[in-house]
Amino acid sequence: MKERTYRVITLGCRVNRSDSLEIEKELSRRSFERSPPGEPPDLWVVNTCAVTVEGMRKSRKAVRKCLRAGGEVVVTGCAVAFDPGAFEEMGVSVLVGNEQKGSLAGIACGPALGPDPVAPGQPELTRVPIKVQDGCRRYCTYCIVPYLRGRPYCRDVESVVADVRYYRDAGAGEVILCGIDLGSYRDPSTKEGLELLALKAAEEAGDMWVRLSSLDLTDVSERLISMLGEGENLCGHLHIPLQSADRGVLGDMGRGYGPEEFRRKVDEIRRKVPDVIVTTDVMVGFPTEDERAFENTRSFLEEMSFSRVHVFRYSPRPGTAAFSLGDPVGPTEKRERATELRRIARETAKRFHESLIGRIIAVLIEAEMETEPGMVFGRTQGFAGIIAPGDGGMVGRKVLMRVTSAGPRWIRGEP
Repeated sequence: MKERTYRVITLGCRVNRSDSLEIEKELSRRSFERSPPGEPPDLWVVNTCAVTVEGMRKSRKAVRKCLRAGGEVVVTGCAVAFDPGAFEEMGVSVLVGNEQKGSLAGIACGPALGPDPVAPGQPELTRVPIKVQDGCRRYCTYCIVPYLRGRPYCRDVESVVADVRYYRDAGAGEVILCGIDLGSYRDPSTKEGLELLALKAAEEAGDMWVRLSSLDLTDVSERLISMLGEGENLCGHLHIPLQSADRGVLGDMGRGYGPEEFRRKVDEIRRKVPDVIVTTDVMVGFPTEDERAFENTRSFLEEMSFSRVHVFRYSPRPGTAAFSLGDPVGPTEKRERATELRRIARETAKRFHESLIGRIIAVLIEAEMETEPGMVFGRTQGFAGIIAPGDGGMVGRKVLMRVTSAGPRWIRGEP
């Protein structure tokens, strides 16, 4: 008897990607196989995003594509929590909210038939997100996520470490500890924080790298900073969202810090552990961001020289506190501001990449380059992307590379 096939489509954040991995495991326990490329599956699972209008649009588009292809379609994730009617109107028969996502396979397919499966193979196992926390109580005024992800909770240290061992034994090259509000992590029993979790994960990781996902500025402790400079497999990389460098806008966003505090923290990190890489997110077009406020952010990015900056445009979300402020910054102005910040981000990234020329750096190879035959793509512990000569046999391995040249997006190297 032919086993039924599935395909999971994931939009949005690393937490969603971690959830999707767990859904795949549970489908495998119910005798489902992942469908081969180019072959439509019996079951589609679409794990959606609603953090922005664009995320919602992409989610609806993905669901429509699955419905046209045929087969059963199950939709889950934040877009279902935000607007379930949008998918009911399309004719989706099974909608699963975020708080029931862990039971999706059982809801759609019935009870499990087998033991825990062998982890999915390459290339998915090169870098694996492990969700350690979900939900958020920060309620930044622009953010819809706290209203969609359900009640905040944390997993216990031992269950996370068990996942680390699982992926270590399956041959993963890196695990990423992630959460919607990662810095709020506390073990439910011991109340130990993220620092102990990261330490325990690194101890059990073997040759795998352990990376921390996005952290709020207020959660970057002195202990955590010092840990990043001590271990060989704990990645020296911190992603700390800035969002704005104007004190008034940050206050209106409910971020809980000002630009001076952000500068001091980043300076402290760079002083104590010079090799730690700091990356960030910046939003343009928040309702109270006038020209002066934007200029404050622009000059701050030039001053701080982050190695990588993700720039995105404000998207008003009904139900958030900022929604009542309207959307006074027009789409053209938002686009121009984003273009200017991305220009600065390219310049600072290029300077950072050029500083690596001549250095020998460990690289986790992620994939063969489709656009450049005979070349592979990988990332360093500091999350710099590198292109180098190689083949599929290198995927999933860590290779020492000498950096030979640099640009704003990638560095290039040779083994």
